Amino acid sequence: MYNFIRILFLLLYFILIAYPTFSQNLIDLNTASKEELDKLPGIGQATAQKIIELREKKGGFKKVEDLLEVPGIGQKKLEAIKPYVKVEGMASSSGYGNSAPQSQLTSNPSPKPIYKYIDEHGVVHFTQFPETVPQKYRKTLKQVN
Repeated sequence: MYNFIRILFLLLYFILIAYPTFSQNLIDLNTASKEELDKLPGIGQATAQKIIELREKKGGFKKVEDLLEVPGIGQKKLEAIKPYVKVEGMASSSGYGNSAPQSQLTSNPSPKPIYKYIDEHGVVHFTQFPETVPQKYRKTLKQVN
């Protein structure tokens, strides 16, 4: 019974607190640069370029699963990418979901890398801020992308 309550508490914590916080750091497929896409697990420069080309051809992605149309991305790779991406604003006809001038779009700094660490219960945590990881978990801290 104690384990059930513990699992229920952890599930509620993740749904109500941790997930909304983590989801704010997701890469938007409709506005991401080639460099941002290249940092996703299993995505190299060639595949990042194919994603951008498909995005421009379609006028933007409607859902993350649209990545299955990209040559080189199958179900397995899509599952690896899903935790790090989202689809928000539809891209405009120019392929950018942002009305900022092109010079501003290319001068944006690249996002922080994503790290993971494992706590004493075996739960895997993800963060972009390794300095916030408690000291006792730092030995398990690894960069994901």
